[in-house]
Amino acid sequence: MIFINYLSKRFKYFIFLKIIFFQFHSIQTLSQENVLNFIEITDNSKINALGGNNISLDHGYFFINPSLIKERSISINYLNYILDINSSSILFSDSSNFLGNYGIGIKYFSHGKFDGYDNFGNYNGDFYPKEYLLTFSKSYKISKFSIGSNLKYFYSKLYNTSNSGLIIDLGANFTPYVNKEFNIAIVFSNIGFLLGENQLLIPSNIKIGTSFKPEYMPLRFSLTYMNSQKSYEKENFSLGIEVLLSKYLNIMLGYNLKNDTGFKLNNPDKLRGISYGLELVLKRFKLNYSRLILNSISSSNNISINYELKRK
Repeated sequence: MIFINYLSKRFKYFIFLKIIFFQFHSIQTLSQENVLNFIEITDNSKINALGGNNISLDHGYFFINPSLIKERSISINYLNYILDINSSSILFSDSSNFLGNYGIGIKYFSHGKFDGYDNFGNYNGDFYPKEYLLTFSKSYKISKFSIGSNLKYFYSKLYNTSNSGLIIDLGANFTPYVNKEFNIAIVFSNIGFLLGENQLLIPSNIKIGTSFKPEYMPLRFSLTYMNSQKSYEKENFSLGIEVLLSKYLNIMLGYNLKNDTGFKLNNPDKLRGISYGLELVLKRFKLNYSRLILNSISSSNNISINYELKRK
């Protein structure tokens, strides 16, 4: 047990240093690497249970696809990523005659506690890296299409370096058949730049996904493909399966290629990249739990609560 705890702590430092390298090394060398790793880590339980990138299902998490804003709902999400690395978010959506469907959301990402040392190795106190995201979303429905956009402001404070920036997401969803569960979605995300002296463009990405339920089968399938401008992460693929046991209970299973290859250790991890979860539906409440297997010593736990408000 002591050895496992030691490996887990080392793994946490590895993840943090990896984020630091890809964020600040790229900024200081004026390259166009992404600084939005914390935004790419989804803290919605249903999305993570279905592979982590789902953009084609109505899950109340418009951070990932603004075209799927519900009329009136509140979504609360909490993710225990690795050890004391946590993410949480609150999203609220509503509709009005003036704005139509809109949403407001905030996300908080904590990297936990780290020991701070100067250049000579002297201990100078603890530090707590934190990152924030504030989002305003808007969507429109046109016949069988729905389109939407996110305007996001983020702030990142990691050790003695901070960054902020503005980005937008553009999303669309197409439902060709009214009475059949079949959706096709596309999202262009992270289109923006850093604020301050280094106004670098932030590499964007594109996601294409679909969700469909075969008629007379208690199963729903989801596929998502992502292509990124990042030099170290060009493509990703995820899939998800929902087993619709009843109108009150669903079982979910997913796979994510990035989580399979990005957390690889020397020892074989047969279940790496696999996720699973449960969804409990109680009237207007939806309670979701998911677990993601990163490798043999690390996994993440995620819980989400979605509440549909009464329509005006």
